[in-house]
Amino acid sequence: MLIILVGAYMASLDNGQFERMVIMFIAALIALFIGTDYDDRKEAEERRLREQQHSPQISSHEQFQLLLDASADAVVVVKNARVTHANKLALQLLGGEIIGKSVQIAFRHAGAIERLSDPDVKHDGRPIRLIGIGLRDQIWEMRIAALGDNEKLVHLSDKTGPQAAEKMRVDFVANASHELLTPLAAIKGFIEALTETEAGAEKKTRKRFLKIMEDEASRMQALIRDLMSLSRIEAEKYHLPSAVLHMDRIITDTVQPLIEGADPRGHDIVLNLAADLPPVMGDEGRLRQLVSNIVANAMKYGRAATPIIVALEQSRSGSMLALSVADEGEGIAPEHLPRLTERFYRVDSGRSRAIGGTGLGLSLVKHIVDGHRGHLEIKSEQGKGTTIRVLIPIAGKQ
Repeated sequence: MLIILVGAYMASLDNGQFERMVIMFIAALIALFIGTDYDDRKEAEERRLREQQHSPQISSHEQFQLLLDASADAVVVVKNARVTHANKLALQLLGGEIIGKSVQIAFRHAGAIERLSDPDVKHDGRPIRLIGIGLRDQIWEMRIAALGDNEKLVHLSDKTGPQAAEKMRVDFVANASHELLTPLAAIKGFIEALTETEAGAEKKTRKRFLKIMEDEASRMQALIRDLMSLSRIEAEKYHLPSAVLHMDRIITDTVQPLIEGADPRGHDIVLNLAADLPPVMGDEGRLRQLVSNIVANAMKYGRAATPIIVALEQSRSGSMLALSVADEGEGIAPEHLPRLTERFYRVDSGRSRAIGGTGLGLSLVKHIVDGHRGHLEIKSEQGKGTTIRVLIPIAGKQ
């Protein structure tokens, strides 16, 4: 209308009838075009808003449940504080009847309920730590994403494993420090005792103290050597050994010096190695260490003057060689067996230290076996003895 009025005014200034008609006609056309364009834009905006209001949520898509089930973590969809969707892992974690239930019933965790019940809370994707969902000691990381229309996607990731690994690392440092400080404190104490005139002057006392100091220093040396070996093995655990080796020769070369040595337990070793065994793919130094640690354990913990049977044969499948070392001793209680390969784990701490164990022997064995893509089995019966069995893949069958 404004454009038409402006055109009428301009036409009134011109005396010619034809010119006035042309000006009015052009003004009307301009006004018509501008008005039509405005209406079109207004209609398009209204249509967009209507489509947005009526467009289906992503959670209503027929393939949405398949997408949830493909996740390696627990995933839940919550709308208006009620569970509308959950993948299989979430159902296993929270319960198979949570669909349609309120978040209070489904999650049973105050922190999670608070975040999922509030429609005004802003979700920035930062993780929320939850303890107590599922098993009592399980640790979960919850992330929430807003899907719109008070609908939320909840992602639950199990962090119990990484947390346990971190605790194991901290415990390892603490245990290693303790194991090194104990002999060091003993050495320092005996040095102080020897500096006293009376103790240092007596030859018999001085000799006994020096022997204890030597034993404690040797214990520290063995522990440091094992720690260095463990560190190197862990650093190389992704590199498959490539040398073709004969396991029977490695066993013989490792055990024979023990049989002929000064330790009387060495005379109790009995070798039972099958003939014509195929070679394995491995690291000779590591396999020697493996055999030495297992046999040394049997010598320490088996009863004196009882046989230590070291056997080697082909496995039933024919794809591996089986090394077994059996002793006759006190045996190990079943509850201790799963933890025997943990660093510094001891069934009897006092006895292990008394006979010079570092607490890393079987942990090293486990790492060596894993590095060779093998398998470790420990069987024990209290009052009868323990058998440690190691399976190493035959060359070409890894």
